[in-house]
Amino acid sequence: MLHKIKTSQLELGMFISSFDGSWFEHPFWRSRFLLTEAEHLEMLISSDIDQVTIDDRKGKGLPKPSAHYQPSLARKSPARSASLMATNHQTPLTQLVGEEFQPLSRREHANEVRKASTLIKSSRTAVMSMFEDARLGNPVKLRKMAPLVDRISNSVSVDPAIILNMARLKTKDEYTYLHSIAVCALMINLARKLRLPDAQIHDIGMAGLLHDVGKTSISDNILLKPGKLTDTEWAEIRNHPQRGHDILSASAGVCDIALEVCIGHHEKMDGTGYPGNIPADNLSLFTRMSSICDIYDAITSQRSYNTPLSASRALAKMQTWSGHFDKLIFRDFVESLGILPVGTLVRMNHDELAIVIGESPSDFAAPIVRTFRSLMTDRAIIPQDIDTAANKSRRILAVQDPETFGYSDWSSFSADLLGQGPFT
Repeated sequence: MLHKIKTSQLELGMFISSFDGSWFEHPFWRSRFLLTEAEHLEMLISSDIDQVTIDDRKGKGLPKPSAHYQPSLARKSPARSASLMATNHQTPLTQLVGEEFQPLSRREHANEVRKASTLIKSSRTAVMSMFEDARLGNPVKLRKMAPLVDRISNSVSVDPAIILNMARLKTKDEYTYLHSIAVCALMINLARKLRLPDAQIHDIGMAGLLHDVGKTSISDNILLKPGKLTDTEWAEIRNHPQRGHDILSASAGVCDIALEVCIGHHEKMDGTGYPGNIPADNLSLFTRMSSICDIYDAITSQRSYNTPLSASRALAKMQTWSGHFDKLIFRDFVESLGILPVGTLVRMNHDELAIVIGESPSDFAAPIVRTFRSLMTDRAIIPQDIDTAANKSRRILAVQDPETFGYSDWSSFSADLLGQGPFT
């Protein structure tokens, strides 16, 4: 159960579900995590945050009436409090994974991986069957798909990184089916980040699962074509949202959210999307969510006509697409994944500045960074590339604002850093 309490009532072992105000205003990169460090607790109580929401299902419950944490330095020095907030998120990050859940033990993690693998296989079979029914002109049987959405939702609840990692490992021949599963999981994960009502989350997941059902009307010769599409073939592609909407409209029990997402997941905020060129004012929250989730999975997946981007490079690329996405929802999407886009400025635990240059091959949520400046000497240093998954002694402390360190033209400076080639 969720409880709102004063920051001064926080205790170690509580699971913070959210902060009052925008996530940009608090000193942490994530807005959900298990409070295990006295340093973090002191920093919160020393900050200007008045209230937080805790989840007693994932951590310690409400404090006793007499419980009141009094760290030695908390609230004693206004200058220290101001300094903490001015350093712009200078807080250790225990690990870069979506919204932080209680960490799984090695055995629990292995068990969840096995369960996710089984879920992906059974989901693929179920989605293939659904697509085949639609291809034959039969209505979609929602009663067969509902338990699948619930299982995907449960997997996301335990640790979204597990199922999202596995859903990314699809071949070009599996793309159409596993893409639907991945978008379902991404939509559920984003819905939770946006704190949408639990009653809606099932429908949002179902919308993700059904969003591409209109592709059943397109031949594999077009879907799997490795070269450029002709105008006629492109017209077929652009019509699949409408055909999907027709299929779902003729199926019993399909929710309004699924219908909205099916017809609108290729629309854009600037009104240049398809099939309806619908402007932003007429795009629902769910449609805006789906366009982000759909594109992200598409460009990070192996398809017949493209090489997949890493998660961090995909997010960096998506950030540059003006007019495509809702910027506020995209910001929450990035945070929900816990992935730092390529080009992000970060502070390391050895008092160095670094730039994110990619993701670890062993963990898509752990970045590879390139150090370039010492904060102790305030001078440039010989760049070093660090895989934060492989090198546990080198940690990211915080995401930083480039202007805080005098980088007013960060886009040009970061491009030079990224273009310097590999270092050791």
